[in-house]
Amino acid sequence: MRVLITSTPVATHFLPMLPLIRALGAAGHEVLVAGQPDVTGPARDAGLETATFGDAFHAVDLRRGRLPEGVRPIEVLGRPPAQQIDGAAQMWRNHAPYFLYDYLELAREWRADLILSEHMEYAGPVIGKVLGVPSVWHRWGTAPTSEFMLGQTRMWLGPLCERLGLDSVPAPDLVLDPAPPALAGTDAPDALPVRPVPHTGEGSPWRWSGPSGRRVVVALGGYALELGGAALVRRIADALGAAGGVEAVVSAPETYRAAIGALPAGLTYTGRTAPGLLFPGADLVVHHGGPGSTLGAAALGVPQLVLPQLGDAFVAGDRVAAAGAGITLDSAAAQNSDRELGRAVTALLTGDAYRKAAGRVRAQIEAMPGAEVLVPLLAGLTTAQEVTA
Repeated sequence: MRVLITSTPVATHFLPMLPLIRALGAAGHEVLVAGQPDVTGPARDAGLETATFGDAFHAVDLRRGRLPEGVRPIEVLGRPPAQQIDGAAQMWRNHAPYFLYDYLELAREWRADLILSEHMEYAGPVIGKVLGVPSVWHRWGTAPTSEFMLGQTRMWLGPLCERLGLDSVPAPDLVLDPAPPALAGTDAPDALPVRPVPHTGEGSPWRWSGPSGRRVVVALGGYALELGGAALVRRIADALGAAGGVEAVVSAPETYRAAIGALPAGLTYTGRTAPGLLFPGADLVVHHGGPGSTLGAAALGVPQLVLPQLGDAFVAGDRVAAAGAGITLDSAAAQNSDRELGRAVTALLTGDAYRKAAGRVRAQIEAMPGAEVLVPLLAGLTTAQEVTA
């Protein structure tokens, strides 16, 4: 079976599919990742065959806009309303036609048997339908595209599909969801579960020097730092230093360390970013609500302090807090308050209820089927269909 993988041009949208892609390869199937450099770069780093189209997308540029230097989006815009968070999918709906014809030609020439895409790559099901091969969506976080947004997509992509000879905008033949029940959305179509696996990337796991109990990872992610997050990391570091007896690792590229400043005793910088390298053995993860951090910490049973800055990160924080597995501070006032940060850190490091709830979420994830279990199901989708174009 030949599987063509496509993704919107954001690495964190692509990486959750990696365990399934590797499972497909391990089972003897051919895989090819097509996309812009933002995706094919990480795919090549993972040892996968790629086909690159166009230039890098630089999604962070769309987020930065005219933000003043050192100011975070939440400080200007506050928490976006639910409809606006859901409407973020509109950007990817608009992006879908840009490389659809390129992907379609590649899929036809390569004779793909299956199209695997993440859930905001709306071109995937279209390509599959045109070629008469099945398509699969793989969600990447806790806020999947809602029924309302999918309806909007069907409306706006209708004319494009008509030009391709389709009666309507097709839905994928199968949807996979890595969110455990405690964190999963309820306003999207049903999906089959697939166990999330914390991304490890390159490098070696972080080695803790002290006993467990007060080990903390600060991982706000590149976007948060690029969007004025250095001052927030500084406040988090000070809160951890004030807590006393904390051993912490702060993930930050060297370019931001001068702005963050020297760390308190017990805190160390690292250039490593992968949850699978940093989170094992931690007692608390402080992050921005990205899908990799949220599901990575959940899979390892680590309590979370979520400090969302953009879009569906607020939803991730809500669901972690509702599950009892962490705390979210979803306003600029709370995030900028030394007192609020300190109280949250202390509660999460000393409150047994958070550890127990995080353990329950981890148990849910461990009960989900692994990617290797789903490979025969995907292969079975191809047996009833043949390439028609």
